[in-house]
Amino acid sequence: MTVEQAIHQCWASSATLAALVPAERVSTGRSIGAAVPYVTLLRERTRTALRTNAGNTIEEITLRINLWHDDHDAGRAAAEQIRAAFDHASFDLADGSRVISMRRVSESAFQHADGLWQFSLRFLLPVRLACD
Repeated sequence: MTVEQAIHQCWASSATLAALVPAERVSTGRSIGAAVPYVTLLRERTRTALRTNAGNTIEEITLRINLWHDDHDAGRAAAEQIRAAFDHASFDLADGSRVISMRRVSESAFQHADGLWQFSLRFLLPVRLACD
């Protein structure tokens, strides 16, 4: 299970998040023609942050959660719920790896020419990889 799959799973199991944006409207990468509101998960970067002689490795993933909404106030409220759900979250991955603690590093809102609002929350995720 990837980090993106784990976040999608967390989203689907959260009644609060699913009420704001149904889990079937949460996707990885681009989502063209999706019904509004919808969310895209975009992995921007993965890098090795620490590797020890004992075989322990920490990877650092930069992940952006984009929320697309046609109403500013509703979108802002949904972005606040996303922040509350994932900022400082930790969880296990299926392969034995662990997201130590998601940390929000930036947040922005932008209105596109067609009137659609894009709320972006960027997170840094240190992941302790499972030892082979």
